[in-house]
Amino acid sequence: MAIPKYTGVFDNGHFEIEEWFVEQLAEFNIRCRKQLLQDILPALEFLPIDEGWSQTTGGVIRGENPVFYAIEYLNQEGQLPLLLDIVAISSDDYLDFILDNNTIEYHANRNTNGV
Repeated sequence: MAIPKYTGVFDNGHFEIEEWFVEQLAEFNIRCRKQLLQDILPALEFLPIDEGWSQTTGGVIRGENPVFYAIEYLNQEGQLPLLLDIVAISSDDYLDFILDNNTIEYHANRNTNGV
């Protein structure tokens, strides 16, 4: 059984990152990586909690050529959110996340709106 490896790249005390997430993030260009992190980080504390199960949420980097992505994470009561994986997805897959009210933007807006 493999032991999960964590990185201290973003050592802010608000979340943890699995090494695989960092490797997959490197697949995106630098502009996308920067925007991804700017979008993801404010929403982390508002992601749904599901004890013992990883979850997935979707996001988009808007622009002339939008980039759609999905993030797998683990968020449990009393623990820091753990980012597990990130992958590029199709616009159809992203629309499914929108219909389920399960996007980074939706969770970040919960913060802004206090919902």
